[in-house]
Amino acid sequence: MIGMGNFVVVFALWAAAAVILLTLSLLGVIVSLRIAQRRRVQWRQSLIERWRQLLAAAVADRPRTAPRLGRREAVEIMPLWAYYQEFLRGDCKEHLAQLARLSGMDIHAKRTLRSDSTRQRLIAIQVLGNLRDRETRRLLRPIAYVSNPYLSLAAAHALLRIEPREAIHEIVPLIASRPDWSPARVIAMLREAGPEVVSEPLAQAAIGATEAYQPLLIIYLDTARASVALRAIREILLATSDQQVIVTCLYELARLAHPDGIKIVRMYLEHPNWLIQLHAVAGVGRMGSEEDVDDLVRMLRHRKFWIRYRAAQALAGLPTMTPERLARIRDAQTDRYARDILEQVISGEMELAA
Repeated sequence: MIGMGNFVVVFALWAAAAVILLTLSLLGVIVSLRIAQRRRVQWRQSLIERWRQLLAAAVADRPRTAPRLGRREAVEIMPLWAYYQEFLRGDCKEHLAQLARLSGMDIHAKRTLRSDSTRQRLIAIQVLGNLRDRETRRLLRPIAYVSNPYLSLAAAHALLRIEPREAIHEIVPLIASRPDWSPARVIAMLREAGPEVVSEPLAQAAIGATEAYQPLLIIYLDTARASVALRAIREILLATSDQQVIVTCLYELARLAHPDGIKIVRMYLEHPNWLIQLHAVAGVGRMGSEEDVDDLVRMLRHRKFWIRYRAAQALAGLPTMTPERLARIRDAQTDRYARDILEQVISGEMELAA
């Protein structure tokens, strides 16, 4: 029994010593990790600060030399360089591009296209697009067709930056087949390329697209020249009976506010589909003139409430309309629905004025 007791005591002492050693080891690991993390933060802060100075100097004057970037450094600096590129204009953009080439950033960006990190690949694509090196198109083109919408759209944008007039003929069919691309980003990309580049390719794509994709392409006509967009919309309307396509065309015509656009919108005031009529009335409200008063007064008697309401709003919003005249039009109505809807709009206008 005594021997067994001694064994238990010895075992307990060894166990306690092992626990203490393990605790000290873990504490040592934690301290080492914190020291390493602090060093990484300090290294990164020092690197970023040094490169901010280099970027600021490059903005002011074309650089002649630059420190070569290692892979780890390039990962940290590429987002900063891309940020400067996006918000600067003029010669300083080329100065920054020269700095990137001198430092080897372009080489690292090409290698990063093979990274497992989507974020790093997106930054690399952005860098290569801003560098506008024609040789990188062969690397970016396959990425424009991948299923990931963020990568594919970024690659398409980069291609359009590198060679706009050549790339637009490849990018527009992609736009037509990628409803998963952010419309806001696509519009920004097309605006950057400019109407002289995008107008005709977009117009032809919108005219030739299937009805499933036409509404989206019609919205993108917002980035084309008004005359080209109007011609495309007129051709589309002549060839379609699809409700969504017609509604989108009417919306775009109202946005364009082209003098010839109102003539097309007026034709749809008598369309048998009341939703199309509703958008036609709204379009007349945005672009209408004294010439539209009689048509809008007639629409006040429509069986659908929303058409009556939009017609009353459109009347109230005409440039030549006054509160007194609107009240006279209300008093002249024999249809009670027409009087009621005008009364609602007049009351609302008075409340807003008050």
